[in-house]
Amino acid sequence: MFLPTEQRGEYVERFIADLSSMFFLNDFVFRKPSYITGRQKREVTDLLLVLNQECILVSVKGTDGENKTYERFHLWAQKKASEANNNARVACQRTARLEISGINLWGEEKTFPAGLLTPVCGIGLVECSQEMFSEIPINAPKQNAGSVGYPVHSLSINDFLNIAMLLGSIWDVFNYFKRRNSVAHLLPGLNMERPLLSYYTFKSHEDFSGFKSEDANELAEMHQLFMLDKLPEYGERDRLAGYINAVVHQLHERHRDFEQYVPAEFRHMIEPAERRQAYLGMAARLNSLPMSNKAWLGRRIESCIEVVRQNGECRCFHYKQVLGEVVFVFAVFTGWSRTEKLRALAKILPAAQHDTKMIEALGVAYDADDESMGFDLLWLRGPVVDVESAAALAAILFPGPLETQCPTPFGDSRPYVQKGTCEKPLTRR
Repeated sequence: MFLPTEQRGEYVERFIADLSSMFFLNDFVFRKPSYITGRQKREVTDLLLVLNQECILVSVKGTDGENKTYERFHLWAQKKASEANNNARVACQRTARLEISGINLWGEEKTFPAGLLTPVCGIGLVECSQEMFSEIPINAPKQNAGSVGYPVHSLSINDFLNIAMLLGSIWDVFNYFKRRNSVAHLLPGLNMERPLLSYYTFKSHEDFSGFKSEDANELAEMHQLFMLDKLPEYGERDRLAGYINAVVHQLHERHRDFEQYVPAEFRHMIEPAERRQAYLGMAARLNSLPMSNKAWLGRRIESCIEVVRQNGECRCFHYKQVLGEVVFVFAVFTGWSRTEKLRALAKILPAAQHDTKMIEALGVAYDADDESMGFDLLWLRGPVVDVESAAALAAILFPGPLETQCPTPFGDSRPYVQKGTCEKPLTRR
């Protein structure tokens, strides 16, 4: 909603940040990042997107809300695209060398030391609500001589939000823009993104060399038909990913009665509410997963819950990315108290660590009998102490070789093929 007390540009920035957060989620979106110069705080740009130590700087330009003639609107769009591109380019240069602070959409303030973040690119966004679907040609941004060559992309706000919504994860968005620069010259304007988004969806997530401007109409039509056919599956994908997004929220929003049901022998492991670095780190790791992985996990969790309801036998499985540093364990119980579930996780996690050779583990315990109970979390870090017991339990809970999967965009299982075009592979039992 547009608030009467704020400028339209501020409204557009807030709109982008809030809507983006539905898909990137709150860990990765920072509004109005700033730096200190001469004891004064100065804004770097409108939005900062962060994934690990890489970032994307976004400058947003909104209209005054008044309709313009065709010629005047196109002149305005060219001017604003140029301004947004320049702002995004300068923001990349400053972010690469200065200490940057920002507040994410959880309301948590974070400071990135100078040199920590590596800009992937800048993005100049222009509000094209007057012509949301018509292609708007603009002149390509010019690089100043001697300046650091960070790529800058010009997009309409509509195109940017479609990328966020359809790709569905921060990992995919970073991957997309890393590769977009090689074909940016084939997209010389605003509202021109659909063919490339179609290419990314159908052809390749890694190699854009096969993208040709003469195929744009065919790709756009293919994507439109795909969306009409697959819209229910996108909704199902988001619902399944909600199992993982709920865990991310819980890792941030500490349960107020946490100490009351955690067994006494584990209370020394509880991080104070004001210093929850490990749990927040776990949240960011889970939250950065491609949407396909989130949906696959949600599908597997839901299946386990149904099986436990039917036969009354508790089940669990573990998951890690091929190059991951953490193993995640998802367990479903029936007829157990919260304290008993945490004690069970305390035995399962070392077994998962031993099986995957990981030094860090996060366990999520679900109750098959009462969905309103939500889930419980337990985190372990460090080498396995009782290796013999962990190995014996791992042989029971996780038999057979590790299986490597590369889920489809909607979370269905698919074998991982080396050098394929799938997103991020995972290993699980």
